[in-house]
Amino acid sequence: MTDLFISYNSADKDWAEWMAFVLEESGLTVVIQAWDFRPGSNFVLEMQAAADRAARTIMVLSPDYLKSQFAAPEWAAAFSADPQGLGQKLVPVMVRSCEPTGLLKSLVHIDLRNLTEEDARQTLLDGLNPKRSKPARRPAFPGVDVSPHKPFPGQSISPAASTAHQPYIPKGLKAASDADKRRYMRRAFDTISSYFREALPVLAARGGAIDVDFDSESATDFRAEIFMGGKSVAACRVWRSDEPYGDGICFAEGRQHLGRNSYNEILSVADEGGELGLASMMSGFAGGRTAKDFNMKHLTEDQAAEYLWRRLVERLER
Repeated sequence: MTDLFISYNSADKDWAEWMAFVLEESGLTVVIQAWDFRPGSNFVLEMQAAADRAARTIMVLSPDYLKSQFAAPEWAAAFSADPQGLGQKLVPVMVRSCEPTGLLKSLVHIDLRNLTEEDARQTLLDGLNPKRSKPARRPAFPGVDVSPHKPFPGQSISPAASTAHQPYIPKGLKAASDADKRRYMRRAFDTISSYFREALPVLAARGGAIDVDFDSESATDFRAEIFMGGKSVAACRVWRSDEPYGDGICFAEGRQHLGRNSYNEILSVADEGGELGLASMMSGFAGGRTAKDFNMKHLTEDQAAEYLWRRLVERLER
């Protein structure tokens, strides 16, 4: 049995990997999708086995996690095994502001927002410690002899750094660097790849004679295919390329394009005054019915993943 299984949305992959590394440094055993679910494995079965084998499940709480349809089964198993929280089998760790509802609202969470790395590390380890959180030193006496200038116990933030005192900065002055764009493109491709890898087994589980295949050729190239009654009905290839329009994410539909470099869509980085997104280079003549549901000049990572996924599965609706 492992100590911890980390359940997260692809948008919070950096947080999940940081937690996993910190926890393993402290001597705990951890299962995390990014490191332990290998290409060719069944994502749904791997997820179920990891949750079953782990003594506790960490939820990386964020708005994206709460909206994800794939995250719910991961934490639901831990919750059903310990609905009163007596065994602390389900531990929410908030990394971005959000409002848990329903069953999750009753769980006390670990809050890592706005902390320095060392404070976040200690807060995470302390929160996972099942013992009482009694301080090592006696707290300051709260009576009449206490100093009127008692230090604030939270993170020290200068007034200049406070968002309440931030002056308005025109967007045009915050243009992203080439390095920012390159890192964003890598992160966006990882989000798209994770979306397809997670969505395919969910589609297969929905019904009938549907089978699926996900083949990761490399860290920058994958293929997805859907079969119905043993017959291939939809296929695509998605890869990162630096030709011909610079660093872009290419999408090719149909089996005939799986081994070639021709494409039906290419998404490049769009910079709106420092706010990065993805834009279609072929929005004038690509995308079909799906494109009209998106702002093809500025897609978020998650929107780009959903757009390309819908390009693949819309064939099943015809």
